[in-house]
Amino acid sequence: MIQPPPEIVVQPDAFRVSKESTLLTCELRGALAVCVYDDTQPAGGVLHLRYVAIANDQPIDLTDNTLSSDLLLMDRFCKELRSVGARKQSWRVSIFGHTPDVPGMAAPAATVIDLAKAYFADARLPVECKEFNRSPGLLVRLDPRNGRIWINGTAGAEAGVRQVAPE
Repeated sequence: MIQPPPEIVVQPDAFRVSKESTLLTCELRGALAVCVYDDTQPAGGVLHLRYVAIANDQPIDLTDNTLSSDLLLMDRFCKELRSVGARKQSWRVSIFGHTPDVPGMAAPAATVIDLAKAYFADARLPVECKEFNRSPGLLVRLDPRNGRIWINGTAGAEAGVRQVAPE
């Protein structure tokens, strides 16, 4: 019997990179996942940024300090990707955003998603972006060795699994 690769959970406001046979997983609830993989090297990673407070389902106050912290985290994420052998010119970037179906969430979601898209666009990297507005959330998995991405609804979400294959 074939064993599935181990999963590593990426917590909110954190990232993981790997070149091992593993699945990097994050549960999006008012957050986005930036999935990056190198299409020439077996290396990739997931950055998990939130824009909704976990405790009370309210938008995070997106001050300049908060957005600057997000930019610094993206810089550290990209530096770590390069340190495991991912070559920036070969990166493929996919951004998946989850916005709860609650009033007042659209603006914070758009701000953080636009920030992430602009960050990678400035580096002249093609960015694929998909946003989901639903309850309760999404589960995103990335195989960093080949760039396969799976999107599932979390418990209570619509049934079904969607696999997003690299181009």
